[in-house]
Amino acid sequence: MFPELPPFDVDESFLLALGRAGGLCDCGDIADTPGSLSGVAAGWPIFGQFVAHDITADRSALQSHVNSDTLRNARAPQLNLECLYGDGPVGHPFLFRRDDPRSSCSPRRRRRARNAEGIALVGDPRNDSHMLIAQMHLALLKAHNAFVDDARARGVADHDAFAAAARALRWNYQWIVIDEFLPT
Repeated sequence: MFPELPPFDVDESFLLALGRAGGLCDCGDIADTPGSLSGVAAGWPIFGQFVAHDITADRSALQSHVNSDTLRNARAPQLNLECLYGDGPVGHPFLFRRDDPRSSCSPRRRRRARNAEGIALVGDPRNDSHMLIAQMHLALLKAHNAFVDDARARGVADHDAFAAAARALRWNYQWIVIDEFLPT
């Protein structure tokens, strides 16, 4: 992000000491004080991670001391839910129901979007990195399906239902990012 700055260089044992039990980052049994509490919703960092997955995807091999000029973003930075939809029902058909390709493969009774073999059904594998982000992904899949049902109820032709639902979900998502997340 800041190529003009020198790389962060610190002794790894110092970082481990910060994070260990009793370290500077461990509040232990210390009671919260009014000054230590935040007025910001605890879910915003997870939402921010989801947004980051939506607008960025570096597919380079992991390495240390990377020249940031060589990194290439594999995403269109457009808040378009590419991390949710992948390339849509045609490009990534495994993300959508076989009997209804307008609807996503969101399981009815599971906490994560997975197939029968337990493989994550996500447009971006980072959205399966931990339960909170996986559940946000799943909530958006379910919202998409609700928008498909709504489009059909309004008489939208079946072949246009996916596009109508994706547009409605993107508009709501973009509104949340611009009017709620960024100002907060």
